[in-house]
Amino acid sequence: MHHRSSRICLWKTLLCLAAAGCAPSKSGGELTGGNPAAGTTAVAGNTSGGGSQGIAGASGGESAQSSSVGGSTQPPSTGGSTQPPSTGGSTSPNTTASNGGGGATSSSTTSPVAGSRDAGVAGSGGSALGGSSGNRDAGPVGGTAAGGSGGKASSGSANGGSATGGKSTGGSSTGGSATGGSTGTPPAGKVFSQCRFHFGTIDSMAKSNTSMISQLDFFTPGWMMGTFNQGYVCTESAPGGALAGLVPVDVTYIAANYVKNQNKLCDCNVSNSTCSGNLCNYGAQYITQDWATILSQYTSNSTGFAACLGGRPIVFEMEPDWYQYYAGGQTQAWTPKQAGDNMSALVAALKSSLPNAVFSMDISPWIPNNGSAWYTNFNMSLFTFINTSGGGTAADNTKIRSSNAMTWAGVHGVAGKPILADTGYGANGGSAGPDAAWDVPANINARIADGVVSISQYNPSSSWGSTISSIRSQLSTPSVCP
Repeated sequence: MHHRSSRICLWKTLLCLAAAGCAPSKSGGELTGGNPAAGTTAVAGNTSGGGSQGIAGASGGESAQSSSVGGSTQPPSTGGSTQPPSTGGSTSPNTTASNGGGGATSSSTTSPVAGSRDAGVAGSGGSALGGSSGNRDAGPVGGTAAGGSGGKASSGSANGGSATGGKSTGGSSTGGSATGGSTGTPPAGKVFSQCRFHFGTIDSMAKSNTSMISQLDFFTPGWMMGTFNQGYVCTESAPGGALAGLVPVDVTYIAANYVKNQNKLCDCNVSNSTCSGNLCNYGAQYITQDWATILSQYTSNSTGFAACLGGRPIVFEMEPDWYQYYAGGQTQAWTPKQAGDNMSALVAALKSSLPNAVFSMDISPWIPNNGSAWYTNFNMSLFTFINTSGGGTAADNTKIRSSNAMTWAGVHGVAGKPILADTGYGANGGSAGPDAAWDVPANINARIADGVVSISQYNPSSSWGSTISSIRSQLSTPSVCP
């Protein structure tokens, strides 16, 4: 059993909290969109049933003579039937349009990036299944048709609402089934504005070396340790702020920090005269005992961020080393199911006022079999990412840490989520220095192939911005871009 070295040294001072030791470091080294097929989008008389004969649109109903089966939008088909069941537009895999064109998509979610997404306006005839998420408008207008009013298709994943309408001249519109068309670079999702490998560092490092900010995609503030006190995160990321345009990636450490302070516990690999035990022995017992207070502090952060974040995206990396409360030699160890249920409750508390918040599950590299018996106990639909935290990770190795069996590709395959990697801290949360291995394009590309989508250099060199700029064009595009 391995545990993380102390590192609660949060960021701005990189000094440890003296009261209760440092956060454990994990020893041992550690969507695609395309142009969403909005089924059929009506744009001022786009093809959906209800139209007259004439030129069929992007995915039309039946013409006067024969039924169209979801014509290709490139180019628009004319007249009667088009090519055999086609895509309803250029889409990415898993995007499906069905039951004819022109149906309005259902109300879509609001994207924290680039404003809200447009809800589709019903055309006549048939229903449509919304395209996969991504900020994209509807595809090319087909032909003219009477009946449907225009409108943009929802860019979120949504089931299209049924559109009412009459029959086309010559027959009812039945619409064709369509499957995804061509693939390519997946569009950026609701977290990051660009589809690429992402770089980040702690906010204090970025503000001390402002030349790197333009090359960064995210920043990590001080860890979330109790009731809300991170208004500065909103200020930094706001338009006009020092880190405007960067996504905050916030590590939550409320449960561990609370029981350490209340019960004089140290981190698992820390032993000194001020400690009455450590998290690996008493963490589960005291977290269970103090659960109501811990939940209330999570709710406090949800309310606080909702009041100041202005709808901008934020990622929460949840409670490092949650695994230790099951397998750390606990006096009252949790079952894996308890661990999963408790994590879901913490996510729910944060989402209570932040419904669009994004969550990441921690990776403990010493979990056996790439976590295959662990992650199944969690509602992974709540999580967009999985992440390393605090300990060093290997950029040039298939293993997350050379001393542990877990591999990048293995845990990515088990959890089914892209990985946010970090370079970690030194002893007592001090600087571990730049990790040059994470600046080598060949290493990064190998990790991208394993499911890694970002690296946080907690202590980069002052010239890191220039390094990122020089290597970015050599990097592969991740297969998914949340």
